[in-house]
Amino acid sequence: MSPIHEAVDGVVPKGPSHARSSSGTTLADVQLIQQLHDGPTQWMALALLQLDRTLGAGCVADARLLNNVRTLLGEALRSIRHVLDDGGGSEPVAAMSLGAALAQLGRRLAALTALTLRLECDERVVDPPAPVTAMVLHAVQELLLNTCKHAPGAQAEVVLAAEGDGFELTVCDDGPGFDPTALYRRRRILGGLGLGTLPERLAGVGVGFRVRSRPGAGVRACMCWPAGPDGPRCGPPRARAKMTGP
Repeated sequence: MSPIHEAVDGVVPKGPSHARSSSGTTLADVQLIQQLHDGPTQWMALALLQLDRTLGAGCVADARLLNNVRTLLGEALRSIRHVLDDGGGSEPVAAMSLGAALAQLGRRLAALTALTLRLECDERVVDPPAPVTAMVLHAVQELLLNTCKHAPGAQAEVVLAAEGDGFELTVCDDGPGFDPTALYRRRRILGGLGLGTLPERLAGVGVGFRVRSRPGAGVRACMCWPAGPDGPRCGPPRARAKMTGP
């Protein structure tokens, strides 16, 4: 089942991409919805979270906060313009190595969100096909923005390592964690367009995916390409020392 259609109405239309599901939604419509989620919706959500946290703490919205919110809303507007100009296609990936693209993404997210991020890239990694790089970058952005939204103040880490003729990529944080089983169960029942869609979307370009987490123990998500029969090796999440103490 297409992960995107499963997220919207649980039905995969037969035939070409212009076919309609029982709810009248075309594949192009759903791809547009996914693109809007991956870009502008994320940036607008972060802007609102920054405002809510400040006002909820009884603080005054100062110039620094307003500038941060303005920057995030500007990024959302840029993403919307791209969707309108390109008809909902994915944003093009610049001609650079996967490691360089990850470094660029990390710097951009850190500048926009003040995320504390450590990045380590193995120079021996052989670059995958462009569709793989684009989907992996989307997945890393989704994971890191989830850290920003649900684990403010957490430290994040992205590690890219050569593995045979491909690579293994790990994204982790030391935030409060969550229950992955409950997340995927909720998505099967209610749908959704975020983290719950990543296994299928990555599998669509031949990338294996696994996430390990539990409440109070951080998050560790692992991707491997090409996908093996057992998926990526993925150790347990690493929480902060203060989270494991009494």
